[in-house]
Amino acid sequence: MHACAPHRLRHLTARLLAIALMTAAGACGGDSAGTSATSGLRDRLVFAAAADATTLDPHNTTDTESDQVIMMVYEGLLGFDDAMKIVPKLAERYAVAADGVTWTFHLRSGVRFHDGAPLDAAAVKANFDRVLDPVANHKRLSLFSMIERVEAVDPATVRIVTKYPFGAFEPTIAHVSAAIVSPTVAAAKGKAFGSAADAVSGTGPYRVASWKKDQEIVLARFDGYWAAKGATREIVYRPIPEAAARVLALESGDVDVISRIPATDIPRLEQRADIAVHKLPGVGAQQFRFNLAKKPFHDARVRQAISYAINRPAIVQNLVASFARPSTSALTSIMRGYTNLGEIPYDPDKARALLKAAGFPAGFKTRIATTPRYPMGVELAEAVAADLKKVGIDAAIEVYDWATMVQFWAGLPPEKNTQEIFIMGAGASTADADWGLRPIFRTAPTNENNYGYYSNAEFDRVIEAAMRETDAAKRQALYTRAQQIVYLEDPGAVWLFDTLYSVATRTAVDGVRPQALGVVTFERASVRGS
Repeated sequence: MHACAPHRLRHLTARLLAIALMTAAGACGGDSAGTSATSGLRDRLVFAAAADATTLDPHNTTDTESDQVIMMVYEGLLGFDDAMKIVPKLAERYAVAADGVTWTFHLRSGVRFHDGAPLDAAAVKANFDRVLDPVANHKRLSLFSMIERVEAVDPATVRIVTKYPFGAFEPTIAHVSAAIVSPTVAAAKGKAFGSAADAVSGTGPYRVASWKKDQEIVLARFDGYWAAKGATREIVYRPIPEAAARVLALESGDVDVISRIPATDIPRLEQRADIAVHKLPGVGAQQFRFNLAKKPFHDARVRQAISYAINRPAIVQNLVASFARPSTSALTSIMRGYTNLGEIPYDPDKARALLKAAGFPAGFKTRIATTPRYPMGVELAEAVAADLKKVGIDAAIEVYDWATMVQFWAGLPPEKNTQEIFIMGAGASTADADWGLRPIFRTAPTNENNYGYYSNAEFDRVIEAAMRETDAAKRQALYTRAQQIVYLEDPGAVWLFDTLYSVATRTAVDGVRPQALGVVTFERASVRGS
């Protein structure tokens, strides 16, 4: 069992860390941020991020801390609006042919990259050729594997032809990794593209002015932007990994915006007159996954028993009520293809009966791996273990730091993965059932995406058919069946709750844009001077 540090010691440590960070970085609120005498708006907004970006190459991004910077610097042909509807961005309009595989995009005129190069069809083609290059093997190659070829019809027209009709084509093209980078800078920087301020160039409303790793990223307003210019001259991303330190920095006014707010702090922040907390349903969910390559988790009855043994309402109420709601499916309600299958009921008697039928009338011993990187990660593991104990399952808790935890999910074959039950976030950055289910649960030889080695032949057939279905009603029926399999009949995880994405700002801040994708952007943001 993990021994947690006393609360008072954690709080003192967080305060000392926050003071050290503020001293090292310099004051970032008040007069130091700069105030425009004519507009009454400050020239700088400071966001306390949970971590630094790992890359600013959209074709290689796999984390939200990178995504939310990339979304300020780059744009794609399509994007999502505040209601998660797909809207044109760099493409002024687009259409699909009757064959269902030929998509034509008409580009906006007058758009330029931050390095001055014009956006044209050749640049768009170069981007898709780059991300689809099997030799370069960019991390988002598989996301676009449905594309057969991309053609520059004329300078303002791009044609994308897919290998088959693909029902999730539009949300995939709206994905952050479909952002268009400057081919000139990408070619010049090669593998170093996205790793430093001078190795980044997009068409977005802000450009990267400087990047001091693990200290700050400074974005400067791009005055050559094709649409409405940003209200704030500079946006600063300052990594503060310790959650309590981020809260303290916000309360003291040393930063303007924070995300990843501790559940225990949200109610208190909501009571403060100088702070506003913004919450909205998102694509994210919290779960505990099973390693199906380990006995007895290969038996669906054991996994069902564990699922019925968990008292989700109590866990949500006692630990995460400020930002969570019990899950009702393998997808969250905001995602295309979601079907409400209801909360898994708390039924310890049914759990014991299933364990007995599976050959474990007295239960068994197992291990739960968790990490404090997830909100209440250790406490959630402790609550799950306590519920399992009531049905005879003795679960020891193993706590890992994030760097160690992700090594278990790095494309390992089953024989090299020792985890049994492990915490994991879930979600789909396309906000669509295809990416929310297919890579995570379709049979695969390693756990590069299918982290628990889940394998169900019917699920594989259904998900493959759904991927190639473009009729909305038929597509929904297929995804409903897929969710029934993986959520109820042959569960691939214990779905605990859907998360509300939460962002807290000083009340002097306007126009901050929290998104259901679990990111926050600042293209409309302004800060009133003090």
